[in-house]
This record gives sequence, C-alpha cells and structure tokens, in this order.
Amino acid sequence: MRDGHPWIFSGAIARQEGPGDAPLARVFDAGGKALGLGLHSSRSQIRVRMLGASVDSAGRGFFAGRLAEALALRRAVVPSGTTGYRLLNAEGDGVPGWTVDRFGDVLVSQITAFGLEALRGDAYAALAEALPECSIVQANDVPVRRAEGLAHEGEEVIAGEPPGEARFTESGLAFTAEVTGGQKTGFYCDQRENRRRVERLAAGRTVLDLFAHTAAFGVYALRGGATRVTHVESSVRLHDRGRQHYADNGLDTAPVDWVKANVFEDLRERKETYGLVICDPPPLVRKRPDLASAARAYKDLNRLALARAEPGGFLLTFSCSGAVDSKLFRQIFFAAAAEAGLRVSLLEPLAAAPDHPVAITHPQGEYLKGWLAMVRGPMI
Repeated sequence: MRDGHPWIFSGAIARQEGPGDAPLARVFDAGGKALGLGLHSSRSQIRVRMLGASVDSAGRGFFAGRLAEALALRRAVVPSGTTGYRLLNAEGDGVPGWTVDRFGDVLVSQITAFGLEALRGDAYAALAEALPECSIVQANDVPVRRAEGLAHEGEEVIAGEPPGEARFTESGLAFTAEVTGGQKTGFYCDQRENRRRVERLAAGRTVLDLFAHTAAFGVYALRGGATRVTHVESSVRLHDRGRQHYADNGLDTAPVDWVKANVFEDLRERKETYGLVICDPPPLVRKRPDLASAARAYKDLNRLALARAEPGGFLLTFSCSGAVDSKLFRQIFFAAAAEAGLRVSLLEPLAAAPDHPVAITHPQGEYLKGWLAMVRGPMI
C-alpha cells in the first residue's frame, strides 16, 4: 500500500473508529502514521479504496481535478473520428469505483463503491461542470452494487434528457450505445484498437465473429475488405442491433451471416474454416473459487476456436475475467493449442484501448487481455 496499491481488505484492519456508514476513512499504519484518505464500505471485502496519500478531502474540487487529468489524457489518445470512448476509468484515473463512458453528448456513469455513491453529488457536479453540453445517466445494473448494499436495477437520469440510444462515431464508423437496458454502459469501448486490428487483417479473408454482441468487429472487418463475415450470437435483440450498425454505415450485408446459437455448441458442430476468427466471450469467471472450472471452459473454447482457423489464418482471443491474469491466460491458450494439435504463433499481446488506463500500482485493473495469433497448421 505504501507503494500506491489502492485497496485495503477487511482482514488488514486492526481497529476502526467512527460510524460504519461513513463514506470516507482516514487510514493509519500500526505505528500511527497517516497513510491517506479513502472511500469506505463496511459491507465490502475491500473495506477502503484509497484516493491518495496526500489527499485531504474528497469534495467537488477533488473530483474536478481528477476529471481534468482524465480529459487531458483522452484528448491525447482518442483517435480522430471517435466520439465514443472511456472518459474515466476508476482506479486507472485515480477515482476508484467510478467509470464514465462518453457516447457523443451522453455520459453513462457507473458507481460501484458505497463511499462514492454517498459523495456522488459533488462528483456529478464536477462532471457536469467539465462537460456542460452532455446529458448524464447512471447505470445501476451492476452486480457489485448489490454487494455494496446499493440499488442495483435500472438507470437514473442525473442531468439533461439522455435518449434510450446514444449515437456516436468510432474511427469514422457510426454506432449506437444502449443507454437504457444495455450491457455494461451500452457499448464495449475497450475493444476499439482491437477492432482496428481486425480491419487491417480482414482484406480478402473470411471472418468468424464469436460472441458477436452488436457486430462491431464485423463492421470493421467488412470495411477492411473481408469477403464474408459470420456472426455467432445467442441474442436476437443483439442481431437486430448489429444489422442496424451495418445499415448505419452503408455497408452491403450480402456477405454477412447471422447465426443465433450458443457459441460452444456452434463450434462443436461447425466444420468450415476461416481466415480470421475473433473470440471475445463475456466473463467466464467472477470469483476465484470458480477459477479452475473457468480455466477449463476457456481452454475448451480456445481449442474449438483454433480448429476453425485455416492454415495461415489469424485468431484474436480474449478474456475479460479479472480473476484470469495474463500469465494464466497464456498458459490456458498454450494448453488449448496443444490439445488441438496445431502449430500456433503468438504475434502480439492484446489489451484494452489506451482510454482505459491501468495504474501501475493496481494490476487488477488490467482486466482485458488477449492474443493475436496465427495458426500455422497441424503439429509437426
């Protein structure tokens, strides 16, 4: 913690004074030396989320300062033609428990810490002052809010009149985010740079998009010159939104296929091979006690996905499970390739886009990890 890790677990606390529902806690070491100020939660295993050793208060000025830093970073790293991006990334931007995605003139916020929820008046006042042209909505449908004892259903309008769908651009392409009822904050901004990779690799190739969600990978692939794109997704509603994304970008959907299926079941039956396979599943594990079974699921999934790449074909494979770190994911991928009997070359590690910064002192913030790989052919 002296090196800057922001989390203090309940088991590390020797003594606590003051009301249990206090939003903030001052932290001292065993010798009585002050270590800083943090967000407090009496119900969470993470009892305190530190704001910094030199932070004395957490009012509107504190939030304004952190937002100013965050905005400066986004001006530097968000590419042109992009109005949808992660504006604030929790611990990565020095505000644990708070993420904000921007979709055009709509800000979708998630607060996942009890202490921050109690201070949200000052937080949102600073956000509204920094971006007065934007509407703000808070999305509460986050499982961790239940663990924090917070409301965990629906959305709350904080400022303005946000629409149910927010239109925005990404790398010059048009998309919509589901402000009401969508997954996460309505769109997966973290995969932007990996979608750009897909566009560069897609020319002249057939593409298999697994866990396709709203087809953003496919839209990039088709713009990049893919000869055919096959989306596998279990939700008809997401298929419909994906079709709309193709239409909004004026793309010919004749070479686009839609398969409503469980991805595991589909891969066990599918025989075709493809020049480019994208495997981006939802979290397969949320708690460490479930890690062993999830590792087996990731291995089976990657073994099946590797078998669908033609010799010389590419695979982009991901895990967004925080409990699966980069080292373990590489080990899982190796085991999958060995079981598939394929020669596989690792070309590039993959991560979230740079508008999702990770504090160097907080490795748990590196939730999205993956590999760009080439399938060379059968094992020799």
